[in-house]
Amino acid sequence: MASPETAPNPTPRYLLVMTATIQPAANAGVKRADPRLRLEDYKQALRYWLNYPHAAAARILILENSGADLSELQAIARDENPLSKPVEILSVPGNQIPEGTNYGYTEMQLLDEGLAQSQLRLLTTHMVKVTGRLTFPALGKALDRLPGPPSLMVECRKLGFPRRGYDASSQLFVCSHVFYDRVFRGSRYEMNSTNIRLLEHLIFHKVIPFKGRPGHYLRFPVNVEPVGYSGFKSKSYNSPRGVLTRSIRALFRMIAPNYWY
Repeated sequence: MASPETAPNPTPRYLLVMTATIQPAANAGVKRADPRLRLEDYKQALRYWLNYPHAAAARILILENSGADLSELQAIARDENPLSKPVEILSVPGNQIPEGTNYGYTEMQLLDEGLAQSQLRLLTTHMVKVTGRLTFPALGKALDRLPGPPSLMVECRKLGFPRRGYDASSQLFVCSHVFYDRVFRGSRYEMNSTNIRLLEHLIFHKVIPFKGRPGHYLRFPVNVEPVGYSGFKSKSYNSPRGVLTRSIRALFRMIAPNYWY
């Protein structure tokens, strides 16, 4: 008998994975570093996903790596859960960034170790990884545009001037558990201080070999923009400049969907 992962067009069972660092490491390089402010971001995002009707958020896993108090998040999951979604909240300490790498190393460490501990993961086939402070209202729309369950859906992009090259968004990606274990698990050890310094570089490096393969999507079929505040700049993604960038991106997605490569 075929497994749920290999059966033809199985109905995916999604696990929304919110990564969280309430108290950033001193060398994380983020301006939105106030733990109280960040906790409020996570609380607002959790409330949003608890009310999100799409199957992409049918089950929620929160992974936090700074050892912070998670009782407020636990209370929201218990008392503000109108759709009675299963929610798992795990503390997986380990936000010390090794020399020569950046926050992406600890992000992948959190995923590797947290997913291995999760009970909800055992009940699901796919994960939707989101930066836990952000929401993505168009996520369900993007998944519904695909012809079948994706092995991978991630947004790759060409970098604008003065940067060169390509990377992939680390804020949101979707993949099967099989893909994660085969491709992403343990990949943090490939990070270095030169060509794979950032998490965005690492993800692009790992997924680009799958370009053009059935079930692997290296561009979202629609704009899936974040709502919330940038961790590095602590600026809203709904700023006038952000709105302009989204409009240009949406235009290019229609007239030149492969312009990035």
